[in-house]
Amino acid sequence: MTSKPHHAFLRLTFAATALVGALAATGCATGPKLVTPNPPPIPKAAGDVPSTNKAVLQPGTQVVADTAEGHIKIEAGPGLRRVFDWDGMRRGVITKPREKRFAGESSKGLYFDGTPKVWKPAHGISKLRYEEGYRNFENIDDAMIWMQIRRLYYTYNNDGLVVGWKRKGDTLQVEVWQFTIDGKKPTSLPDSKGTQIAEGPLKVEPQKMHPHLVFADGHTEPYNTQTASEYSGGGASSSASTQSQHCSWFANLFGQCSKASASSSEQTAKNGSKTSATASVSTSTGTSAAASGTTAANASASGSTQTSETADNKAASKSEPSNPKAEIAGNVVNIRSRPSTHSKVLMQAKQGDSVSILKQDKGWRYVKFDDGRKGWVANFLLKHSG
Repeated sequence: MTSKPHHAFLRLTFAATALVGALAATGCATGPKLVTPNPPPIPKAAGDVPSTNKAVLQPGTQVVADTAEGHIKIEAGPGLRRVFDWDGMRRGVITKPREKRFAGESSKGLYFDGTPKVWKPAHGISKLRYEEGYRNFENIDDAMIWMQIRRLYYTYNNDGLVVGWKRKGDTLQVEVWQFTIDGKKPTSLPDSKGTQIAEGPLKVEPQKMHPHLVFADGHTEPYNTQTASEYSGGGASSSASTQSQHCSWFANLFGQCSKASASSSEQTAKNGSKTSATASVSTSTGTSAAASGTTAANASASGSTQTSETADNKAASKSEPSNPKAEIAGNVVNIRSRPSTHSKVLMQAKQGDSVSILKQDKGWRYVKFDDGRKGWVANFLLKHSG
Protein backbone atom coordinates (compact mmCIF):
# COMPACT_ATOMS: atom_id res chain seq x y z
CA MET A 1 0.00 0.00 0.00
CA THR A 2 1.38 3.39 -1.04
CA SER A 3 1.87 5.89 1.75
CA LYS A 4 0.48 9.43 1.75
CA PRO A 5 3.98 11.00 1.81
CA HIS A 6 4.80 9.08 -1.36
CA HIS A 7 1.68 10.45 -3.09
CA ALA A 8 2.67 13.95 -2.02
CA PHE A 9 6.16 13.47 -3.47
CA LEU A 10 4.74 12.35 -6.82
CA ARG A 11 2.39 15.33 -6.97
CA LEU A 12 5.30 17.67 -6.23
CA THR A 13 7.42 16.06 -8.97
CA PHE A 14 4.65 16.41 -11.56
CA ALA A 15 4.10 20.03 -10.57
CA ALA A 16 7.80 20.83 -10.91
CA THR A 17 7.93 19.21 -14.35
CA ALA A 18 4.92 21.22 -15.50
CA LEU A 19 6.45 24.41 -14.13
CA VAL A 20 9.71 23.88 -16.03
CA GLY A 21 7.74 23.27 -19.22
CA ALA A 22 5.71 26.43 -18.68
CA LEU A 23 8.83 28.50 -18.10
CA ALA A 24 10.41 27.23 -21.29
CA ALA A 25 7.24 27.85 -23.30
CA THR A 26 6.95 31.46 -22.14
CA GLY A 27 10.54 32.34 -22.98
CA CYS A 28 11.91 32.42 -19.45
CA ALA A 29 14.44 29.68 -20.04
CA THR A 30 18.07 30.65 -20.01
CA GLY A 31 19.34 32.88 -22.83
CA PRO A 32 21.68 31.88 -25.68
CA LYS A 33 24.96 30.21 -24.89
CA LEU A 34 28.27 31.66 -26.00
CA VAL A 35 30.17 28.89 -27.78
CA THR A 36 33.59 28.88 -29.46
CA PRO A 37 33.65 25.90 -31.84
CA ASN A 38 36.63 23.62 -32.21
CA PRO A 39 38.77 24.03 -35.34
CA PRO A 40 37.79 21.79 -38.26
CA PRO A 41 39.40 18.35 -38.04
CA ILE A 42 42.69 17.62 -39.78
CA PRO A 43 43.35 14.03 -40.90
CA LYS A 44 45.86 12.08 -38.87
CA ALA A 45 49.16 11.00 -40.32
CA ALA A 46 49.12 8.26 -42.94
CA GLY A 47 51.86 6.08 -44.40
CA ASP A 48 55.28 7.31 -45.42
CA VAL A 49 56.14 8.47 -48.93
CA PRO A 50 57.24 5.33 -50.84
CA SER A 51 60.90 5.13 -51.80
CA THR A 52 59.83 4.95 -55.44
CA ASN A 53 58.25 8.41 -55.17
CA LYS A 54 59.97 11.73 -54.62
CA ALA A 55 58.31 14.51 -52.62
CA VAL A 56 59.40 18.14 -52.79
CA LEU A 57 58.48 18.94 -49.18
CA GLN A 58 60.04 16.91 -46.40
CA PRO A 59 58.07 15.94 -43.26
CA GLY A 60 58.22 18.66 -40.63
CA THR A 61 58.66 21.48 -43.15
CA GLN A 62 56.39 24.06 -44.74
CA VAL A 63 56.39 26.43 -47.68
CA VAL A 64 54.73 29.85 -47.64
CA ALA A 65 54.00 31.66 -50.90
CA ASP A 66 52.41 34.88 -52.10
CA THR A 67 51.09 34.82 -55.65
CA ALA A 68 48.64 36.90 -57.67
CA GLU A 69 45.93 34.66 -56.17
CA GLY A 70 46.93 35.50 -52.60
CA HIS A 71 48.74 33.98 -49.62
CA ILE A 72 48.97 30.23 -49.00
CA LYS A 73 50.92 27.91 -46.69
CA ILE A 74 51.46 24.19 -47.28
CA GLU A 75 52.52 22.01 -44.34
CA ALA A 76 54.22 18.67 -44.98
CA GLY A 77 53.86 15.50 -42.96
CA PRO A 78 53.79 13.34 -41.17
CA GLY A 79 54.09 10.98 -44.12
CA LEU A 80 51.72 11.66 -47.00
CA ARG A 81 49.72 14.32 -45.17
CA ARG A 82 49.57 17.87 -46.50
CA VAL A 83 47.81 20.76 -44.74
CA PHE A 84 46.75 23.94 -46.55
CA ASP A 85 46.26 27.34 -44.93
CA TRP A 86 44.57 30.09 -46.98
CA ASP A 87 42.00 32.85 -46.40
CA GLY A 88 42.06 32.09 -42.66
CA MET A 89 41.04 28.49 -43.40
CA ARG A 90 43.06 25.37 -42.55
CA ARG A 91 42.31 22.01 -44.15
CA GLY A 92 44.27 18.79 -44.60
CA VAL A 93 44.42 15.76 -46.87
CA ILE A 94 46.25 12.46 -47.20
CA THR A 95 47.90 12.60 -50.61
CA LYS A 96 48.43 9.63 -52.88
CA PRO A 97 51.74 8.47 -54.37
CA ARG A 98 51.69 8.40 -58.16
CA GLU A 99 51.98 4.99 -59.74
CA LYS A 100 53.19 6.48 -63.03
CA ARG A 101 55.12 9.61 -63.81
CA PHE A 102 53.00 12.66 -64.46
CA ALA A 103 53.66 14.38 -67.82
CA GLY A 104 57.04 16.08 -67.61
CA GLU A 105 57.94 14.76 -64.15
CA SER A 106 61.46 13.45 -63.72
CA SER A 107 60.21 11.19 -60.91
CA LYS A 108 56.89 9.99 -59.54
CA GLY A 109 55.47 12.51 -57.11
CA LEU A 110 52.32 12.96 -55.01
CA TYR A 111 48.81 14.01 -55.94
CA PHE A 112 45.18 14.26 -54.85
CA ASP A 113 42.13 14.94 -56.99
CA GLY A 114 38.65 14.84 -55.49
CA THR A 115 36.79 15.34 -52.22
CA PRO A 116 38.94 14.65 -49.14
CA LYS A 117 37.43 12.44 -46.45
CA VAL A 118 38.22 14.85 -43.62
CA TRP A 119 37.50 18.27 -45.09
CA LYS A 120 34.84 20.68 -43.88
CA PRO A 121 33.77 23.02 -46.72
CA ALA A 122 35.64 26.32 -46.43
CA HIS A 123 34.17 29.40 -48.13
CA GLY A 124 32.55 27.09 -50.68
CA ILE A 125 35.72 25.03 -51.24
CA SER A 126 34.96 21.33 -50.79
CA LYS A 127 37.38 19.69 -53.26
CA LEU A 128 41.12 19.65 -53.80
CA ARG A 129 43.39 19.16 -56.80
CA TYR A 130 47.00 18.86 -55.70
CA GLU A 131 50.27 18.09 -57.50
CA GLU A 132 53.75 17.79 -56.01
CA GLY A 133 56.90 16.57 -57.69
CA TYR A 134 60.08 17.25 -59.68
CA ARG A 135 59.95 18.61 -63.23
CA ASN A 136 62.95 18.65 -65.53
CA PHE A 137 63.43 21.02 -68.48
CA GLU A 138 66.12 21.13 -71.14
CA ASN A 139 66.63 24.85 -70.65
CA ILE A 140 65.36 27.80 -68.64
CA ASP A 141 63.25 29.15 -71.51
CA ASP A 142 61.19 25.95 -71.54
CA ALA A 143 60.60 26.24 -67.79
CA MET A 144 59.45 29.85 -68.05
CA ILE A 145 57.14 29.11 -70.97
CA TRP A 146 55.64 26.11 -69.16
CA MET A 147 54.56 28.34 -66.27
CA GLN A 148 53.03 30.86 -68.65
CA ILE A 149 50.75 28.35 -70.35
CA ARG A 150 49.57 26.74 -67.11
CA ARG A 151 46.33 28.13 -65.71
CA LEU A 152 47.65 28.86 -62.23
CA TYR A 153 49.29 31.81 -60.51
CA TYR A 154 52.90 30.89 -59.70
CA THR A 155 55.74 32.27 -57.67
CA TYR A 156 59.25 30.81 -57.56
CA ASN A 157 62.78 31.37 -56.32
CA ASN A 158 66.21 31.06 -57.94
CA ASP A 159 66.60 27.49 -56.67
CA GLY A 160 63.62 26.36 -58.74
CA LEU A 161 61.09 25.91 -55.91
CA VAL A 162 57.71 26.72 -57.47
CA VAL A 163 54.28 27.15 -55.86
CA GLY A 164 51.09 27.85 -57.79
CA TRP A 165 47.48 27.93 -56.67
CA LYS A 166 44.02 29.31 -57.30
CA ARG A 167 40.39 28.87 -56.34
CA LYS A 168 38.18 27.50 -59.09
CA GLY A 169 34.52 27.07 -58.20
CA ASP A 170 34.33 24.55 -55.36
CA THR A 171 37.91 23.36 -55.91
CA LEU A 172 41.22 24.46 -54.41
CA GLN A 173 44.03 23.88 -56.92
CA VAL A 174 47.58 23.76 -55.56
CA GLU A 175 50.89 22.74 -57.13
CA VAL A 176 54.35 22.45 -55.56
CA TRP A 177 57.25 21.76 -57.91
CA GLN A 178 60.99 21.53 -57.82
CA PHE A 179 62.32 22.55 -61.23
CA THR A 180 65.55 21.13 -62.56
CA ILE A 181 67.35 22.34 -65.67
CA ASP A 182 69.08 19.54 -67.55
CA GLY A 183 68.92 17.41 -64.41
CA LYS A 184 70.26 20.01 -61.96
CA LYS A 185 68.71 22.58 -59.66
CA PRO A 186 69.03 26.08 -61.10
CA THR A 187 70.95 28.83 -59.34
CA SER A 188 69.12 31.69 -61.01
CA LEU A 189 65.76 32.09 -62.75
CA PRO A 190 64.46 35.20 -64.55
CA ASP A 191 62.04 37.35 -62.55
CA SER A 192 62.31 35.09 -59.50
CA LYS A 193 60.42 36.28 -56.42
CA GLY A 194 62.59 35.06 -53.59
CA THR A 195 60.88 37.35 -51.09
CA GLN A 196 57.46 35.90 -51.96
CA ILE A 197 58.24 32.24 -51.31
CA ALA A 198 59.94 30.68 -48.29
CA GLU A 199 60.55 27.12 -47.14
CA GLY A 200 61.40 26.31 -43.54
CA PRO A 201 60.62 24.31 -40.39
CA LEU A 202 56.97 23.53 -39.75
CA LYS A 203 55.11 26.03 -37.58
CA VAL A 204 51.60 24.81 -36.84
CA GLU A 205 49.04 27.58 -36.37
CA PRO A 206 45.52 26.21 -35.68
CA GLN A 207 42.68 27.96 -37.43
CA LYS A 208 41.40 30.89 -35.40
CA MET A 209 37.78 30.25 -34.45
CA HIS A 210 35.30 32.98 -33.54
CA PRO A 211 32.63 32.57 -30.82
CA HIS A 212 28.94 32.60 -31.67
CA LEU A 213 25.62 32.46 -29.86
CA VAL A 214 23.68 29.18 -29.81
CA PHE A 215 19.95 29.44 -29.05
CA ALA A 216 17.59 26.88 -27.56
CA ASP A 217 15.96 26.23 -30.96
CA GLY A 218 19.36 25.38 -32.46
CA HIS A 219 19.95 28.47 -34.60
CA THR A 220 23.14 30.50 -34.19
CA GLU A 221 24.14 34.14 -34.49
CA PRO A 222 27.61 35.70 -34.66
CA TYR A 223 28.92 37.11 -31.42
CA ASN A 224 29.93 40.72 -31.92
CA THR A 225 29.47 44.12 -30.32
CA GLN A 226 25.83 44.34 -31.40
CA THR A 227 24.74 40.89 -30.27
CA ALA A 228 26.79 41.14 -27.08
CA SER A 229 24.88 44.29 -26.14
CA GLU A 230 21.54 42.85 -27.21
CA TYR A 231 21.70 39.69 -25.15
CA SER A 232 23.43 41.14 -22.11
CA GLY A 233 20.83 43.86 -21.58
CA GLY A 234 23.19 46.68 -22.59
CA GLY A 235 21.02 48.03 -25.41
CA ALA A 236 17.71 49.84 -25.05
CA SER A 237 16.31 48.08 -28.12
CA SER A 238 16.78 44.71 -26.47
CA SER A 239 15.21 45.46 -23.09
CA ALA A 240 12.16 43.30 -23.78
CA SER A 241 14.26 40.34 -24.87
CA THR A 242 16.53 40.69 -21.86
CA GLN A 243 13.62 41.06 -19.46
CA SER A 244 11.96 37.95 -20.87
CA GLN A 245 15.14 35.90 -20.60
CA HIS A 246 16.10 37.00 -17.10
CA CYS A 247 12.69 37.15 -15.42
CA SER A 248 12.39 34.99 -12.33
CA TRP A 249 10.24 31.88 -12.20
CA PHE A 250 8.21 33.56 -9.45
CA ALA A 251 7.39 36.60 -11.62
CA ASN A 252 6.52 34.34 -14.54
CA LEU A 253 4.27 32.22 -12.34
CA PHE A 254 1.97 35.20 -11.87
CA GLY A 255 2.08 36.30 -15.52
CA GLN A 256 4.28 39.36 -15.01
CA CYS A 257 6.80 38.31 -17.68
CA SER A 258 4.09 37.76 -20.27
CA LYS A 259 2.60 41.19 -19.57
CA ALA A 260 5.99 42.86 -19.95
CA SER A 261 6.66 41.04 -23.20
CA ALA A 262 3.23 41.92 -24.60
CA SER A 263 3.65 45.59 -23.65
CA SER A 264 7.08 45.69 -25.27
CA SER A 265 5.74 44.04 -28.44
CA GLU A 266 2.99 46.67 -28.75
CA GLN A 267 5.54 49.48 -28.34
CA THR A 268 7.82 47.88 -30.95
CA ALA A 269 4.92 47.64 -33.41
CA LYS A 270 4.09 51.33 -32.89
CA ASN A 271 7.71 52.35 -33.45
CA GLY A 272 7.83 50.20 -36.57
CA SER A 273 4.73 51.92 -38.00
CA LYS A 274 6.25 55.36 -37.45
CA THR A 275 9.51 54.29 -39.08
CA SER A 276 7.65 52.86 -42.08
CA ALA A 277 5.69 56.08 -42.58
CA THR A 278 8.84 58.19 -42.39
CA ALA A 279 10.61 55.93 -44.88
CA SER A 280 7.66 56.24 -47.27
CA VAL A 281 7.85 60.04 -47.25
CA SER A 282 11.64 59.96 -47.72
CA THR A 283 11.34 57.56 -50.64
CA SER A 284 8.76 59.76 -52.36
CA THR A 285 10.94 62.85 -51.98
CA GLY A 286 14.03 60.98 -53.17
CA THR A 287 12.21 59.74 -56.27
CA SER A 288 11.30 63.27 -57.35
CA ALA A 289 14.86 64.47 -56.89
CA ALA A 290 16.21 61.49 -58.81
CA ALA A 291 13.86 62.20 -61.72
CA SER A 292 15.09 65.80 -61.97
CA GLY A 293 18.70 64.65 -61.81
CA THR A 294 18.13 62.09 -64.57
CA THR A 295 16.83 64.74 -66.98
CA ALA A 296 19.93 66.87 -66.47
CA ALA A 297 22.23 63.86 -66.79
CA ASN A 298 20.62 62.83 -70.10
CA ALA A 299 21.17 66.30 -71.55
CA SER A 300 24.82 66.26 -70.50
CA ALA A 301 25.37 62.73 -71.83
CA SER A 302 23.96 63.71 -75.24
CA GLY A 303 26.55 66.45 -75.66
CA SER A 304 29.37 64.20 -74.47
CA THR A 305 28.38 61.44 -76.90
CA GLN A 306 28.49 63.78 -79.89
CA THR A 307 31.94 65.06 -78.88
CA SER A 308 33.23 61.50 -78.40
CA GLU A 309 31.93 60.36 -81.80
CA THR A 310 33.61 63.31 -83.52
CA ALA A 311 36.94 62.49 -81.86
CA ASP A 312 36.66 58.82 -82.82
CA ASN A 313 35.96 59.69 -86.45
CA LYS A 314 39.06 61.91 -86.60
CA ALA A 315 41.20 59.16 -85.05
CA ALA A 316 39.89 56.60 -87.54
CA SER A 317 40.83 58.80 -90.49
CA LYS A 318 44.45 58.80 -89.26
CA SER A 319 44.70 55.05 -88.50
CA GLU A 320 47.95 53.21 -89.13
CA PRO A 321 48.34 50.66 -91.93
CA SER A 322 46.73 47.37 -90.94
CA ASN A 323 48.89 44.66 -89.34
CA PRO A 324 48.09 40.99 -88.70
CA LYS A 325 45.77 40.59 -85.71
CA ALA A 326 46.01 38.06 -82.90
CA GLU A 327 44.81 37.37 -79.36
CA ILE A 328 46.68 36.37 -76.22
CA ALA A 329 46.12 32.63 -75.78
CA GLY A 330 47.76 32.02 -72.39
CA ASN A 331 46.06 32.70 -69.07
CA VAL A 332 48.60 35.26 -67.82
CA VAL A 333 51.37 36.06 -70.31
CA ASN A 334 54.57 38.06 -69.78
CA ILE A 335 55.26 40.81 -72.31
CA ARG A 336 59.01 41.41 -72.54
CA SER A 337 61.43 44.10 -73.68
CA ARG A 338 63.35 41.75 -76.02
CA PRO A 339 62.67 38.37 -77.69
CA SER A 340 64.12 36.33 -74.82
CA THR A 341 62.92 34.94 -71.50
CA HIS A 342 66.00 36.54 -69.95
CA SER A 343 64.78 40.03 -70.85
CA LYS A 344 62.81 42.38 -68.63
CA VAL A 345 59.07 41.81 -68.17
CA LEU A 346 57.33 45.03 -69.19
CA MET A 347 53.81 43.95 -68.26
CA GLN A 348 51.42 41.01 -68.19
CA ALA A 349 48.55 40.35 -70.59
CA LYS A 350 45.38 38.35 -70.05
CA GLN A 351 43.81 35.71 -72.23
CA GLY A 352 41.72 37.29 -74.99
CA ASP A 353 43.62 40.60 -75.15
CA SER A 354 43.77 41.83 -78.76
CA VAL A 355 47.12 42.73 -80.36
CA SER A 356 48.57 43.75 -83.71
CA ILE A 357 51.76 41.99 -84.85
CA LEU A 358 54.37 44.55 -85.91
CA LYS A 359 57.36 42.27 -86.54
CA GLN A 360 58.80 38.86 -85.72
CA ASP A 361 62.05 37.24 -84.64
CA LYS A 362 62.12 33.44 -84.87
CA GLY A 363 59.64 32.17 -82.24
CA TRP A 364 58.80 35.65 -80.95
CA ARG A 365 56.43 38.39 -82.07
CA TYR A 366 56.61 42.12 -81.41
CA VAL A 367 53.03 43.20 -80.71
CA LYS A 368 51.05 46.34 -80.06
CA PHE A 369 48.02 46.41 -77.78
CA ASP A 370 44.89 48.46 -78.41
CA ASP A 371 46.00 50.98 -75.78
CA GLY A 372 49.34 51.54 -77.55
CA ARG A 373 51.62 49.45 -75.35
CA LYS A 374 54.21 47.31 -77.14
CA GLY A 375 56.43 44.35 -76.33
CA TRP A 376 57.67 40.89 -77.27
CA VAL A 377 55.70 37.68 -76.69
CA ALA A 378 56.35 34.02 -77.58
CA ASN A 379 54.48 33.16 -80.77
CA PHE A 380 52.87 29.98 -79.41
CA LEU A 381 51.14 32.13 -76.77
CA LEU A 382 49.20 33.92 -79.52
CA LYS A 383 46.01 32.88 -81.28
CA HIS A 384 46.27 34.25 -84.81
CA SER A 385 43.21 35.62 -86.61
CA GLY A 386 42.18 33.97 -89.86
